Amino acid sequence: MPQLTQSGPTGSRSRRRGEVLERALYEATLAELAEAGYGGLTMEGIAAQAHTGKAALYRRWATKCELVHAALVFALPPVLEPRSGRSAKENLLAMFTAHRDMLAGKTAFPGLEIIHQLLHEPEMRAIFADAVVSPRLKIIESILQDAIDCGDIDPAMVTPLTARVGPALINQHFLLTGEPPNRRELTLIVDTVIPPRAPRPPQAG
Repeated sequence: MPQLTQSGPTGSRSRRRGEVLERALYEATLAELAEAGYGGLTMEGIAAQAHTGKAALYRRWATKCELVHAALVFALPPVLEPRSGRSAKENLLAMFTAHRDMLAGKTAFPGLEIIHQLLHEPEMRAIFADAVVSPRLKIIESILQDAIDCGDIDPAMVTPLTARVGPALINQHFLLTGEPPNRRELTLIVDTVIPPRAPRPPQAG
């Protein structure tokens, strides 16, 4: 791989290559995305942010869409797998907390404001659905199945849209209040998806 150089503040040149260079390019892309938005994002701006030339980008990605896709995958938090020994509600609360934190910008992944911009771009919307939404919905669906298996939820109450309810309510809370839902509000969302069990009627005699 061709060697790329970066000028330090003293004029010395330090070589970056391979994963180190790619990480720098991803971080520069995310920084420019946060500052300029997707519409204002340019390969020139990313190169300047990364202190390198445009050729370093075009050798790897033909378009800014391809570069942003790669940067989003790089920044995406790992999917939170359900933990054994936890109830379905506890696993669901952990999933919803991770979703809330990602939208709130508490991870390296872009926050909700940038996500909205990306969703206006058909190619980026498809990427977001495939890389972000689908894997997390599958985990929620598996948690709901565990709840059914444990008798915590009536299978008749679960529809193909049930797994979407929690993330949708979290997204709506952000849009309506401008703030992330707190733990109590997340717990209420969990109770909406998996309602508390009705108390059993007392047995006769």
